[in-house]
Amino acid sequence: MVIRPRHTRHILSPHVVRALLWLFFATLSAILMLQLRGFDSALRIDGAPGGIVGYELAWSAARASTYLSTWDAASVLETAKVSLGVDFVFLIAYPLMFYTGAALLLRTPPTGGFDRFGAVARRAVLLCVPLDAAENLLLWRMIDHGASDTLAHLATICASVKFLLVLVVALWCLAAVVRRLTTRSGVRAT
Repeated sequence: MVIRPRHTRHILSPHVVRALLWLFFATLSAILMLQLRGFDSALRIDGAPGGIVGYELAWSAARASTYLSTWDAASVLETAKVSLGVDFVFLIAYPLMFYTGAALLLRTPPTGGFDRFGAVARRAVLLCVPLDAAENLLLWRMIDHGASDTLAHLATICASVKFLLVLVVALWCLAAVVRRLTTRSGVRAT
């Protein structure tokens, strides 16, 4: 005999579940970002002042080779590899943080151009996962097999598009928070 409740209720509302997911991904992203910053501090040395981001945006074999030879001479090339390995977890966490965060800020159903743009930006930030993964693989290949213009160009393109997507969704989220706060406080958002 199966006993069924008289009425079925969700323990947590979908909004609360989204908020908890956002909190999980935001916390994981913050922890991983701190770890990556620690690695990057070891990689920011004379000859490679941009650290791992400078390497991501090297664009040419010559600049990428400068980073690699500088890191090798300073015995921190393994640190770059470990940083790229940790970034494989981070590349899952931060897009999902922005995706769930934007979901919390979107009006449902989306009304107006601002909300429609946010819905598109929310989905677009998920492209950071394959972009960041491809970038990491390209950077790792250059570490193991030497820099080339093709690999450096592709890594820079992946990194640039990724950074642009993050910037767009982060700015949209910030604007959405401001919009919500000003709307709730009685000031009408334009």
